[in-house]
Amino acid sequence: MSADPNERAVREYFAAFERWDLETVERLLAEDIIEGRPQSGERFVGPANVVGMLRNLPSRPQIAWRSVRGGPAVWVAEGIVDYGDGPVHLVGIVELAGGEVVRSDYYFSDPFEAPEYRTPWAEPAGS
Repeated sequence: MSADPNERAVREYFAAFERWDLETVERLLAEDIIEGRPQSGERFVGPANVVGMLRNLPSRPQIAWRSVRGGPAVWVAEGIVDYGDGPVHLVGIVELAGGEVVRSDYYFSDPFEAPEYRTPWAEPAGS
């Protein structure tokens, strides 16, 4: 495991989402956390609002992160989330300071078929 407190914290943070361990998520949030959802125009300020929103989702999501990379302060995670009606691509951009999440933004996108014109240059990316 890394000696960098931000790397340790971000890996623990994203792993906690896969287990839906909201106690661990909350422990890793800074008191002044701002979580953004740019596509819906929302932001959640403070751990109580972030975790309150997560605890009140209509269903428990299944999250699988494909990659977590970055550092030392800004990390990006790519994955898939399923709320029960099919998979959605998910990107999380997280900023840490002193081993705590101080800022995060999450982007969601439904999968779509690749346009045929790109076929000569593309190869399957996998999941």
